[in-house]
Amino acid sequence: MTVDQMISGLGNNPMQTIKVRLANANRVLARDPTNADARRLRGAIEEELTRRRLANRRKVGALWWEPHDPDFPEFFAYETAESTVPVAAIFKRDMHTATRKDVYSLRIGDLDLPGEFSEIEIARRAGSDAWGKINGRR
Repeated sequence: MTVDQMISGLGNNPMQTIKVRLANANRVLARDPTNADARRLRGAIEEELTRRRLANRRKVGALWWEPHDPDFPEFFAYETAESTVPVAAIFKRDMHTATRKDVYSLRIGDLDLPGEFSEIEIARRAGSDAWGKINGRR
């Protein structure tokens, strides 16, 4: 399969296939950063991932949140469903264990909010509430 065929079929590929192709492109680029095919494929995959995240956003409070993907340590919130500039982020600082539950942190703009969260839904709600307070919408 050629790179052009892979790129043209990205919209029909399952997420796992896309992640494998992204890992492969990154592996090639680690060895040869000038590889044009790997750069094109990685760019197309990143566009497809962005398109899917945009299509799957959901509103929680004042913000539109990307779906959580366990393969990525950070995901973002936007002011509107169509926005491309993130205004908040939830990021995973550590792995869950039996004794370590609060592993998610929250950032609004450049401000890291105090506290940690054990569940993404709670962090989303807290992020939306903080965004509303910071922007006078509460």
